[in-house]
Amino acid sequence: MKRPLIFLLSLLVLQTSAQVKISGGISDEQGEPITGANIYFENSYLGTTSDSLGGFILTSNLSGRQILVVSFIGYAEYAEELDLDKDIRLEIVLEEIASALDDVVITAGTFEAGDKKKSAILNSIDIAATPSAQGDIYGALATMPGSQKVGEAGMIFVRGGESYETKTFMDGMLVQTPYFSNLRNIPTRGRFSPLLFTETVFSTGGYSAEYGQALSSIVVLNTSGLEPEDKSSISLMTVGVNGAHVKRWETSSLALTGQYVNSALNNAVFKHRIDWIRAPMIGDGTVMFRKKTGETGLIKSFGSFSLNSMEMRYDNFEEGTLDDLTLTNNNVYFNTTYNGMMNDKWMVKAGIACNYDLESTELDTVSVDTKNSSEQVKISFVNFTTDMLKIKLGGDVILQKYRQEFPSGSFPALIVDNEQISAFAEGELSITRKVALRFGGRTEVSTLLNEVNLIPRISAAYKTGEYSQLSFAYGKFHQNPGNDYLKINPGLASEKSDHYILNYQYRHNQRVFRAEGYLKKYFDLVKFPAQYSTDAGEYSNNGYGYARGIDIFWRDKKTFNNTDYWISYSFIDTERDYLDYPEHVVPNYVSAHNLSFVYKRFFLRINTFFGFTYSYASGRPYHDPNSEDFMASATKPYNDISFNLTYLIQLFKKEAIIHLNFTNVLGFDNVYGYRYRNSADENGFYAAQAIKAPYKRLAILLVSIQL
Repeated sequence: MKRPLIFLLSLLVLQTSAQVKISGGISDEQGEPITGANIYFENSYLGTTSDSLGGFILTSNLSGRQILVVSFIGYAEYAEELDLDKDIRLEIVLEEIASALDDVVITAGTFEAGDKKKSAILNSIDIAATPSAQGDIYGALATMPGSQKVGEAGMIFVRGGESYETKTFMDGMLVQTPYFSNLRNIPTRGRFSPLLFTETVFSTGGYSAEYGQALSSIVVLNTSGLEPEDKSSISLMTVGVNGAHVKRWETSSLALTGQYVNSALNNAVFKHRIDWIRAPMIGDGTVMFRKKTGETGLIKSFGSFSLNSMEMRYDNFEEGTLDDLTLTNNNVYFNTTYNGMMNDKWMVKAGIACNYDLESTELDTVSVDTKNSSEQVKISFVNFTTDMLKIKLGGDVILQKYRQEFPSGSFPALIVDNEQISAFAEGELSITRKVALRFGGRTEVSTLLNEVNLIPRISAAYKTGEYSQLSFAYGKFHQNPGNDYLKINPGLASEKSDHYILNYQYRHNQRVFRAEGYLKKYFDLVKFPAQYSTDAGEYSNNGYGYARGIDIFWRDKKTFNNTDYWISYSFIDTERDYLDYPEHVVPNYVSAHNLSFVYKRFFLRINTFFGFTYSYASGRPYHDPNSEDFMASATKPYNDISFNLTYLIQLFKKEAIIHLNFTNVLGFDNVYGYRYRNSADENGFYAAQAIKAPYKRLAILLVSIQL
């Protein structure tokens, strides 16, 4: 099954053939793929790393007999002499060294995708091939336990937290605006393709002291190293076109991608609920440059730009009017990082990142321009003191500038400027083969809030059996209030939460079971009496809340041939008294029960990959002004059935795929909440309008071919 799945990774970037290449897979003695193994020819710079499925392709510019070396931490080095006169395919099995066998791994709160640790759950293929996600990272993570189904937003909400409480990092650097801009009740998606990353770490809480300014969770995206070979592709979609090209040199590589997306055809084919004046459009591109320095150093530069726009006749139901509403967004993100060994004991990681975002909205004749930028400098050091102890320390500086302007001159500009200075230190100690401990903390200084915070974190794990373990995590987490609140009252304090997590995991023979209980306590949340208040004196940190629940996850890649499936379930009990809430209630974005079932199978005889997703969420609360009680009403349950088909084929004597993705096949009429008139009718009744997805059903067809 490995070959078809590796080929599926080429939904957007297909690999081309080379005259002489060495390809294959790297796995351990249990058949589990090994990600990030180093594959290289002895006494040369020619090398690569294994992907998230253990696969690799290495193009050779050498000749004659050469020694291929494969190495990975915790495994015995593998070496084989090869005669490079023809293409070679290898299936290499690495043997664990005794000191690494059955080591305990801290897993509380964390799902790792393609990570080297034994807690790996998903990989980039899983993310790209989840039907309900439509190739969106955050859409796929929404099938993980701990996340909520908030279809009108498209962002990820975790364990009772709002979307802004989850932060995204790329190669350790902050991504300030990871989502495309959107209009009210029009779901958005992440800016980056999952196929750009070899590792995706989704932490639902209790995460490392290296990361801060996130009350609920983090998503860490790690890009690949040197590209293995030259390759090009083009993809035609019912919603646009995508192209990619990669150039590989001896010690460096350059990857370029670009796409144009326009939903006009889908709007014509599928019934939709939006009166579009100009259909949503996205144009974006990425640049990835990699340079190997010395024996261990690697410089990685990533750049992306995007433009998205849309114009609609907006049904302003609250006021009873139809208004022209336009959105235009320009976004640029850039980072450069360096990783390398200083000596046998010390590794250094350093990076810079810049994010610039300009969003312009116009409602009839009233326009608003919002500029949001950040610059970050970060450095960290890792000391491999002994086989039992690893120490990590470092810090960063983030300069954030926010400016909201009203070109009509009706209001003065609203400005938020902040310099965030942070430092962290953390140790990982393997006390025995069965007990591990991670301890540390971070300090954060905000020039705007005039605060200095000391934030401790600790986690531990105990191996209960050959294939099972318990993990525990506790930590304090701080986050500055959102710019929508700081622009009115810059004197607010940071919001705070405490995380308590207990995790059990069993992992054996390509099967994983996880059960995790948690308790979160919220303090100092932003509070104000009226939703659109502009009086700074009415804003305070008097809000509070809690969230507690249990998350369950089961994945099985072994029982059925060529089949992989997972089931996730979450139960949450949460209440908050914050923002303009008059009392302590369940927030309107929370469903007590969330269930996801994801099934994937490859049918070898017909060269077809099939994926299926079923999602369920119990009703969400909402406030009906016709009721005396606040948030006393609930929507009907959410249901979604989606599938995709990927057919491998030859087109014009080139390898290609035909991919179809169909969401909400049965046309469930899901309701996310209700909007109400601002004024009652003559009978004192407030009329309501249901909030629903823009499309009842949606299909996307893609044809991708190597060049």
